[in-house]
Amino acid sequence: MSKKEGKKLPKYLREQGDLGIKEPKKRKITFSLTRHIAGPPGQSFKEWDDEGLMAVLATMMQYAGQFTTQEVIQEGCIKLYNKFGYPPHSEFPKPKHISVETWAVMHITANSKEVVAGYIEDNVFYIVFLDKNHVFWPMADK
Repeated sequence: MSKKEGKKLPKYLREQGDLGIKEPKKRKITFSLTRHIAGPPGQSFKEWDDEGLMAVLATMMQYAGQFTTQEVIQEGCIKLYNKFGYPPHSEFPKPKHISVETWAVMHITANSKEVVAGYIEDNVFYIVFLDKNHVFWPMADK
């Protein structure tokens, strides 16, 4: 039997390391498809996949997922509509089971007509509608 070269000090006698104060991790935005409502005037995941739009959406979600919620909003990737509540002229009926007042949209590319509409809660963007015709929040006629 060999003796240990040094006896381990009890915890209360050990010196504290030089770990500095760590900043809290910034929580990145994530996306959830669990609240999606398919059907007219919106589309299903299958319809978007058949048209190649799901791959484009996945790329945008991957890009936006690098940032915090605040950064994504500041960059303009996601637009919040907190002044108006649910869009007054939307062709989508307001879901009765979703009681949020601040709705948001994300274009699947920088200036695309196609958007996903939903809301943000605890750094999660819940996608409720897939809107390839931009009728969730239609643009005013000029």
